[in-house]
Amino acid sequence: MQEQPKTAAYRRKTAQQRRRELIEAGIACLGEGGMSAFTIDRICREAGVSRGLINHHFKTKEDLLVQIYDTMTEHLVRASADDSPLGVLNQVIDSNFDEAEFDAGNLRAWLTVWGEVATNRGLQDLHRQRYAVYKSRIEGALRELAAGQGITIDSDSLARQLIALIDGLWLEYCLHPGEFTLAMARNDCHHLLRSQGIPL
Repeated sequence: MQEQPKTAAYRRKTAQQRRRELIEAGIACLGEGGMSAFTIDRICREAGVSRGLINHHFKTKEDLLVQIYDTMTEHLVRASADDSPLGVLNQVIDSNFDEAEFDAGNLRAWLTVWGEVATNRGLQDLHRQRYAVYKSRIEGALRELAAGQGITIDSDSLARQLIALIDGLWLEYCLHPGEFTLAMARNDCHHLLRSQGIPL
């Protein structure tokens, strides 16, 4: 019988895989102790890599923080599997209230990054870009659904209200998880839209 070739036990990781691991390590550090834990040494220990490797993939620690925010907010601009207006709105609501997103570490990481947006120019620029795309997707879906119902709405205002409601419910659930369920949070978002004649 011919001996089968052995599969190599080790495969060199791609640059993209290494960057992803460093980003995940950075998020973990932020979740453990905020910006005080967001140090090069600690991130390297978390990822199991040398300082040289992190410096190879990111110019500065601030550059890594921007990439972390990019990763944390990518669900806001991700295309939905169902690109109909209803599919877009459901994806926005459901992705924000995914059970996997809610734990103490994730909350600390979010609060830390949000706090840094106020003073970090790179984060400010990315936040503006993300918010513009996110809000535009929601507005477009609202306008199309309203037109289908033959009603007129202020899509700009309603999109801002929905985003504010999602953010507020998200934060409140993290701080006081026993106050309501994620299903109740999703229903609150649906209620807001239905109250304006948007069918969900």
